[in-house]
Amino acid sequence: MKQKGIGLIIVFLALAAAAATLGAADHYRVLGGPDRFYFGHVSYTEAKGDSEDPVVLREGQAGAETAVLNLPLGPGDTIRTSPSRRCEVQFDTGTVVRLDFDTELKIETVLAQSLSAPSQVSNLSLARGRVYIMYKQYDSREMFQVLTPLAAVKLNHNTVAVVRAAADGSTDAQVKSGKASVMFGPDEKTLQKQALKGGERLTLVSATQFARAAYLGGSEFELWNDEVNARFDELHKGQSALPKPIQKLPPAVFYFAQKYGNYYGEWLWDDLYGYVWRPFLDRMDYPWGWAPYFCGRWTSVGGQLYWVPEEPWGWIPYHLGIWQWDKKLGWVWLPGSLFAPAWVDWEFFYGYYGWRPYGLFDWFDGFSTGFYYMGGTWYYGHIPRTGVPGGPTVLGTVRKNQLEQPPSSLTMPTELKVAFKNVLAAYKKGDPRVVDSAKRVASETAFISRVDLNSSKLQDKALTWDKLPKISGVPPAKEATGAARTTADAARSAAQVFRVNQAVREYARGTATPGPAPKPAAVPKGPGAAQASSGAPPVAAGTSRPAAVPGAAGERATRMAGALSRPQFLDWNPDVKVARSLGVRIEYSSRANQVRCPELGLSSLDRMRSTNGFVPRLTSAGVRSEPASTVISGGSSGSASGTAGSSGVHAAATTTAAPAKESSSGGGGGGKIKN
Repeated sequence: MKQKGIGLIIVFLALAAAAATLGAADHYRVLGGPDRFYFGHVSYTEAKGDSEDPVVLREGQAGAETAVLNLPLGPGDTIRTSPSRRCEVQFDTGTVVRLDFDTELKIETVLAQSLSAPSQVSNLSLARGRVYIMYKQYDSREMFQVLTPLAAVKLNHNTVAVVRAAADGSTDAQVKSGKASVMFGPDEKTLQKQALKGGERLTLVSATQFARAAYLGGSEFELWNDEVNARFDELHKGQSALPKPIQKLPPAVFYFAQKYGNYYGEWLWDDLYGYVWRPFLDRMDYPWGWAPYFCGRWTSVGGQLYWVPEEPWGWIPYHLGIWQWDKKLGWVWLPGSLFAPAWVDWEFFYGYYGWRPYGLFDWFDGFSTGFYYMGGTWYYGHIPRTGVPGGPTVLGTVRKNQLEQPPSSLTMPTELKVAFKNVLAAYKKGDPRVVDSAKRVASETAFISRVDLNSSKLQDKALTWDKLPKISGVPPAKEATGAARTTADAARSAAQVFRVNQAVREYARGTATPGPAPKPAAVPKGPGAAQASSGAPPVAAGTSRPAAVPGAAGERATRMAGALSRPQFLDWNPDVKVARSLGVRIEYSSRANQVRCPELGLSSLDRMRSTNGFVPRLTSAGVRSEPASTVISGGSSGSASGTAGSSGVHAAATTTAAPAKESSSGGGGGGKIKN
């Protein structure tokens, strides 16, 4: 009995440990969007600012966007290289994909929840060209495949492979290390599956003709990859043990900290903040000084503005965690688990948009930076804690608990709460270090005119408050109080203006589909609202908008449709087999990053929601309920709004084959990215 009891205790502890691992399986949460919507980014590019640069085409967006460093990528995005340029993409799940010359690759889904199994489907559609993939599995549930016109190539964890979709219609899959499986065939009844291991190659001439051979190395593309890998090894030297608090953060943050943290900066311990990261900054590169969210540009993804930093290390520090100015340390990064397009506070003033890093002070109730009008002059900064004539009324004293409830709509990541409480306590006590740091915040706002918001190098055109054109005249009392102006208003307006500017530029270049002129974007109420609401961005005097080029627009629209010309049954997704037995379809929605069965009204989102502890599941007998514990989804915030891509959908199964046994592929388990 005693041994049995000990055994039960061991089993219990093992299950508890497994549950803890599964509970920590979330890679990160997305601010204002669905959980489990993960992004990639351009991590290396050969862009030179000419017509040969690699580009990204987003569904629902007419023009192409240059694939610059740190450009965000998500489901629905197509990356295209030219005959003379290459680029590299990294996903926040740990996978690296490099595109050869003249290659077109669409990110279809990333970890989309399967309808019939615990699997999560990541699809890359290779229309043409060649890709070098270093696949690193998120966890045991991920099913990762590259789809070509002739085959579906599924990769195992830690596999390095080269997949090519040739101009003659053939497909070539090579495995340098690891394992892969290739599915091909003329129809669903005569499908063939071939397993490949390191050093093997499979070439498909047609749906029925194939040949196996040894791995063919030594190509120019592979030599280029070897060179890039060698450079990565150099960057990754000197890895050191990380503080335990950093190890508990999402895998994307951990990967950055381990691979790049000590190369581009240093980890510091501070009594107020805990462990923070401070970048190394060369004065030769930034003779005027440096601040976060200054060197780079904005881009529009799913209706939101994403920051695209020029700093090579910028992807993680600008999207996960916040930047805090400190009188003692300067600018430091506090890593977090909540992904945001940009952690910034927006402003609007007489046709100028401004943004600054969002920090711990912004969660203080009563803390304020912004505009106030006094003595016939506009001021901008940390609003004094005394009543300002004609401006906002601010308390002169801080009452107990006045600052306890953050008023911001931006959710505070859990891991920042200790630092927040420490800084709050010091602020209440009047600690000069904290108070002086708070006063500095507003001076870090960068302003730019609405017509320049789309500039590729904002640091060349951004202005500080003291450089803005001076505004004369007494504004209406309501505008002077600033009561009607909010960060959300300014952020929405900036996103609308960015899209209008983008549409006008594409129309002027003749790259947009002909149609009605874009509607003028609404501007937030506040200083200068009357002057800034005059409509779409103007065209420079003496210029005209040339007619759109239908041929270019048509070709671009065809490419962005993203429907890879391949048999729809060529898919390793277990849902496809089940759907065939039911005579229904399986579709992929890039906008929502979902797998869907329209006939049965079932989607990935349904599988991620629990109703009374149960979730629906697609089976060969139809839709059935099962315990929610069988699908570790990490939850969902419901709406898919704000995600990348558009409403592009393609069918994955439309056949009515005889009933088949229910698929059992997929698996449980979880945890963080495997090494």
